[in-house]
Amino acid sequence: MVQMTVRSSLGKKAIQLEKLVGDRLQDKLVSLGSYAVAISPIYSGQFGKSWSLRPIGSGGGRVRSSKYLADMAAGTRANESTNKEGDREEAKAAIAKDAVDFSIEILRDGGAILTNRAPHAKEVDAKHLTITRVKDRFR
Repeated sequence: MVQMTVRSSLGKKAIQLEKLVGDRLQDKLVSLGSYAVAISPIYSGQFGKSWSLRPIGSGGGRVRSSKYLADMAAGTRANESTNKEGDREEAKAAIAKDAVDFSIEILRDGGAILTNRAPHAKEVDAKHLTITRVKDRFR
């Protein structure tokens, strides 16, 4: 007979290792998402607040309505944010929450997606190259 005993301390060490990896992953995800928010132009705040982190294959993400597009169509600046740094901080806090909420799924599923689902995201990204800049920084 061949037998092996796994002590409970091994299970505890595995949990500690998972927590350590999870903490480092959260730090990296927050750094990545915060950088995307930091380089995002803030007009009405909707583009910056629409960044989200999700596990691969989970779909979805935050969507903020586009007051910017309404202003562009009307030729006004009525919806321009008066608290751009506050908008950035709110967006960074949402990214940090995503990292905490989804880190286990991201570890399990093998990756994360940084996405921006603002209605005008493609136009803003084409002009400011936010995704390209994030990729270049975190290669």
